[in-house]
Amino acid sequence: MKILSLLFSLLLGAAVLLFFLQPWDRLERMLGGTGTREAAPAKPSGAGEETAAVETAPPKLAEVRPPAPTPVAPAVAPNTSTDPKTNLLANEKAEAERSAALQQKAATPAPRETKRYFKVKVLDAGTFEAGPPTEAVVIRLEGIDTQEADETCKTRSGKTWPCGAKARAALTLFIRSRAVTCSVPQGTTSNDLAARCSVMDQDLSTWLVRRGWATPQGNSEPELAKALDAAKTEKLGLWQVE
Repeated sequence: MKILSLLFSLLLGAAVLLFFLQPWDRLERMLGGTGTREAAPAKPSGAGEETAAVETAPPKLAEVRPPAPTPVAPAVAPNTSTDPKTNLLANEKAEAERSAALQQKAATPAPRETKRYFKVKVLDAGTFEAGPPTEAVVIRLEGIDTQEADETCKTRSGKTWPCGAKARAALTLFIRSRAVTCSVPQGTTSNDLAARCSVMDQDLSTWLVRRGWATPQGNSEPELAKALDAAKTEKLGLWQVE
């Protein structure tokens, strides 16, 4: 035990002696190195500043992108490869519908009104003029065909006679100075029109056919057809033999 105590004392003394025998600068470096190693765990100031800068920096705003354009469906090209037979049938159907509409319009009588005309002057068997010269209205009788005032006709024997003038004279004698009542298109302001007219409730178109001075137009009315047959039977007007 004494021996161990003596040995420990010797080693301690050797260590103290060795410490004092070291150069001062080396001792300072040793002490500095020790301080450095002790201070090493502390964070350097520069690193702390960078960390703070990173931590305090404001977050970047997310980049705003415009919405993607909505894809537009391609336009569908018209089908030009239609069967020609289909087009032909469609055209025929459209034409038939137009024709039917026109026929219906023609079959529907337009609104008419009754007017009375005075100071009548007969121009030919189917035309007369009414009213003062400055406001004269020319009216053509509907439903019949007549001769011009200067037209001539021939009998079966070939003799020429002034049928147009005679027809005009017959109508003039029948009207005389009486007023003529006509059914004209409603609201018309024309000074040249076609109408059915009468004198004392006698239809002038029927009267002329019955006296043989006119013929019915196209598909004649039953009354006109009956008047024509009677005139031919009695050989009146244009149907006279001589």
